[in-house]
Amino acid sequence: MGSLKWAALPIGVALVITLLSVPQVRFLFFGMPEQRLDGRSIALDVADAPSTSAPLRSSVERALTDAGLSAEPLLGDIATSGHLARLDAGEVTVDQLLNYAEHLNALALRTKEAGRQIPSTFWDAETDQMRVDGWTPYRVVAALASTEGRPYIDALGAAFSRFYDFKTSEPDAGDTALDTALDLFEPAIRLIDEVPREHMLETSEYIRNKEQAALYLWQQLVVGSSRRNPLTHIKLFNHGFAQRFHVGTIWQYDTGIAQNNSAIWGVSGFAPRYVGPPENNNQVEHMSISMTVQGILREPLQVLQAFEEFERLAGPVSSAETAADEALNTAVRQTFVSNLEKGLQAAVSALRETLRAP
Repeated sequence: MGSLKWAALPIGVALVITLLSVPQVRFLFFGMPEQRLDGRSIALDVADAPSTSAPLRSSVERALTDAGLSAEPLLGDIATSGHLARLDAGEVTVDQLLNYAEHLNALALRTKEAGRQIPSTFWDAETDQMRVDGWTPYRVVAALASTEGRPYIDALGAAFSRFYDFKTSEPDAGDTALDTALDLFEPAIRLIDEVPREHMLETSEYIRNKEQAALYLWQQLVVGSSRRNPLTHIKLFNHGFAQRFHVGTIWQYDTGIAQNNSAIWGVSGFAPRYVGPPENNNQVEHMSISMTVQGILREPLQVLQAFEEFERLAGPVSSAETAADEALNTAVRQTFVSNLEKGLQAAVSALRETLRAP
């Protein structure tokens, strides 16, 4: 058995090697001009202009608490204590923190209109990728609270409200992970139709039309994750700091419980052949990545299947898991990618019917 494994390994390597130069896609959505990444200020509404008053430290603490921040960090958020420490250290000003609280309140009200408020603690995190891209939580919430950012916050709010309904539905309600994930195309398409092209930051020639733009935004809303080339370990695509802006991350802050995408989504709604054994529980994530790589990067199905075989030969992935993943990749190719010329919604409907459990 061992000899067969090593004999097959060169085949997998030969197939996977074709993807060594897969381009990285960056397509970040905030509905704002490109100068947002070069350090210049973002144009805000008149109401967003900083105040000149200097209330006491206790007033800042009360404002942040009233805006929904935790007193102490819960899931990597800065929390009120962290902001006050920054204030004491002179890293931020009173006006900055008061504006931050005001913007958090605006986002809370805006997302509540969609059905389920996005917790303020979700916005209150500063990641390494955010710093690399030149952002801070203060700039993010100010941008989203501005006129230019509203289409994005509306899309994220609608996506989370749909996801929240799924997570809180009764077991016999018939709502599924598959249907919920694919339903998130609706806010993605609406955003792409609403935001002018010049207000999007495009840095990839591989996103050539609105359908592909909506597909890429949808993948971010669903899970935001990517896949790495098993040989180079380079991400096939990258949402940048916005990769955490998906319904799963928001759900963790809503519940106060850290979970991975597999545990958050589950595999309800998928036909058994696309799931395989119980441990293969990341099919929503797998589906979204396969759709992105095949639908935008136009990678051949054979390359993705080579990925699956490589992981089976080189790691602890079972043959049953590999078979299910390959079946899912094939379904994406045959019923989603092949129908994109008929329109994105037609392609999504075809995929839904193919993957749905009988």
